[in-house]
Amino acid sequence: MYAISIRRAEKADAEKLNAALMRLSEDIGDDHGASAQDLIRHGFGPSPAFHALLAERDPGGEVLGVIVYSPVFSTVRASAGLYVSDLWVSGETRGSGLGKRLLSAALAAAPKDWTVGFLKLAVYDDNPSARAFYDRLGFSHDPNETYLTLAGSALDTLKETP
Repeated sequence: MYAISIRRAEKADAEKLNAALMRLSEDIGDDHGASAQDLIRHGFGPSPAFHALLAERDPGGEVLGVIVYSPVFSTVRASAGLYVSDLWVSGETRGSGLGKRLLSAALAAAPKDWTVGFLKLAVYDDNPSARAFYDRLGFSHDPNETYLTLAGSALDTLKETP
């Protein structure tokens, strides 16, 4: 057997991170619009829009899992939280507990002066195995919340509002 280490992704990991996220997109039948350059621009500059962790096989450095997350704040919960935008574990590693380890590692990586009170994420309706995984961990659907997205021309119009 081999060990798996989890570490914070760095700018030099952008290609590895993007390759893993491409595999996630393939696994769930999603489009993958990001490039390694997009990840560098948005995740590794002076004001990162996200953070990422890599789970790698020891020895060898093969990426077996990734998590991409961003900080959020809730006045209702009076605490900071993490929004998990992407969580991927390789097929060979699924069922080993690596997904849970990545979620825990993201919580541990949050700044120590935060009171992290929740994790948030979206799961596709046509991905019952992912939903079952999150259910086992205790994630729950909040019937008072609806996931909404503003993009494209509607976003452009809002940006132009004085």
